[in-house]
Amino acid sequence: MCFMCSVAYGVAGVSVLLGNSGAPLALATATQVKTISSQVQSLQDLPSVLGSMKVPNLEEPAWLKDQNAAEAAAKAAKSVPVVKVVTYDVTSKGAITANMAEFRSQANATLNDGRGWARLGVSFQEVASGGMFTLVMSEASQMPTFSSGCGTDYSCRAGRYVVINQDRWLGATPSWNNAGGSLRDYRHMVINHETGHWLGHEHEFCGGPGQPAPVMQQQSIDLQGCTFNAWPTASEMWSTQLGITKV
Repeated sequence: MCFMCSVAYGVAGVSVLLGNSGAPLALATATQVKTISSQVQSLQDLPSVLGSMKVPNLEEPAWLKDQNAAEAAAKAAKSVPVVKVVTYDVTSKGAITANMAEFRSQANATLNDGRGWARLGVSFQEVASGGMFTLVMSEASQMPTFSSGCGTDYSCRAGRYVVINQDRWLGATPSWNNAGGSLRDYRHMVINHETGHWLGHEHEFCGGPGQPAPVMQQQSIDLQGCTFNAWPTASEMWSTQLGITKV
């Protein structure tokens, strides 16, 4: 289609620009005509230029990846039949500044997340008292009162007590933070790790550089070359406490 035609008068150095109907639109110099012709040519070349352009590869933000992973896990968990209900009660010890309602809610969400121990076919249910284990939010200074094996720096498990160190709940650990880990993932990890001890697991070690750390690895202290992982791996899907062999 002809958008604009021109009749040049070389001697005068001007051109008459004509529309599709042939009516004169304006007078233009030879330089202006050359510029217009170049612009028209650029428009004609535009389809091939656009065709050669590559669509940029945009990565999903971390929060969206986490959300998608949680939704996929929840969907997958529906296909795992619940073979056992594990009850637990919640308490605290010492001077507590953490939000206990948030603690209870996030702990229950972690325990029943389809990425976690729920893959054993277990449902974790909080009860007012008399649960199979007791989940505790403890002031750091009170940690040793549960067991000589519990120190003030980290969380621990002592008998029926799954004890979360308040300092770690509120601020994770320097090694975790320095490596770029999020507080929410740390909370997932520490709940899964200490509950894992109650389920019958001992500590694990990094399987190799760049691999996801087993949840029973002491990630609070050192990743050992592994990457953050808040959830039990496939090889950790068993429990001597519940009599469940490897799933």
